[in-house]
Amino acid sequence: MNISDVFNNFAYDFELCVDDDRWLRLEKYFTTDATYINVGGPDPKCEGANAILGYLQADVASTDRKFDARTLVALTPPTVAGNRLSRQWRCTYKLAGTPDLVIEGEARYLFADRLIKSIEEEPTIESMQLLESWMSEYGDKLQT
Repeated sequence: MNISDVFNNFAYDFELCVDDDRWLRLEKYFTTDATYINVGGPDPKCEGANAILGYLQADVASTDRKFDARTLVALTPPTVAGNRLSRQWRCTYKLAGTPDLVIEGEARYLFADRLIKSIEEEPTIESMQLLESWMSEYGDKLQT
């Protein structure tokens, strides 16, 4: 299995976790010393597979699940260079009575022995500005 296959399986399983909250299914994709960072975003750096899974679970619970709907799409196919994979993405959040919140960015993965060693998520500067503005105007409407 090449890293594109591993990534596609990971992405598929990630969406299952968003639906059913069974995050341990992702453990098999990470090295034990994996890292996660949201470059330019407010999220903390996570070190270790368990910390990453805990963060992802908490992030989905505190963000994605507060909206009525969430749609994540790839804007580009994964690009592979050696043991690195990247892709551009867009996530659209819907909440009744508000305009859609659309965040775009790039995800970069580093693999070691076909396992994810690091993930860097980097939302665009425009997306971070839009998020701040949207939250300021509509954040109080999010489900609690």
